[in-house]
Amino acid sequence: MTKHTREKLQEFIVIVLGVFIALAAESWWSDREQRQFERELMEDMVAEFEANLEILDSDIAINVEARKRLGSLQGVTDEALFAMPDAALSEQLGPYMTWAGFDPEMGNVQALVESGNLGAISDRKLRLRLARWTGLLEKRRRVNLQAVDFQHRSVVPAIARARADGQWSDSERREVRDLLDQLLEMHSFVLMNQRQLRDSAADILSFLDEGA
Repeated sequence: MTKHTREKLQEFIVIVLGVFIALAAESWWSDREQRQFERELMEDMVAEFEANLEILDSDIAINVEARKRLGSLQGVTDEALFAMPDAALSEQLGPYMTWAGFDPEMGNVQALVESGNLGAISDRKLRLRLARWTGLLEKRRRVNLQAVDFQHRSVVPAIARARADGQWSDSERREVRDLLDQLLEMHSFVLMNQRQLRDSAADILSFLDEGA
């Protein structure tokens, strides 16, 4: 091997080593940034899921109480229903029947979950937990929409018509009772979903605490 060839080979080796070092440094820096991003994300995650637990506890309590109103005519026979005074029915069903639909705390974690970019989380077990949370949030949207739509389109107008003249006909009483039964069933799915969301949020927080 001539001197010139050796010099060219040495230059080539230096260039190759330089490229490998640069790639290794870039990979190290990228991994460092990824770990930093995940650490910050974990901190946000703890804060958001703690807030969501508080919201869900409040919403579940509201909905358990709301079911007393929604189910006030459940199982009532025709005979007992027809015997109820008009004024008592109007008062019982008069105030708007409110219930809580759960609006999650929004932030970096929520944006990540809703974007579908869970691959940014390196821990597979955590990704699975977040995927379950995402699925339950989508279910929340569907069941809430169904119940709210039915309440506004069917239940509220039927009660308003019956209360308009202060006199409840037998057909109006049956109609409202049947509609409330349907709304109560839909609301059962809302409440069940919220309890599942609460369990999921508590599981994620417990997992994060164990990994801290």
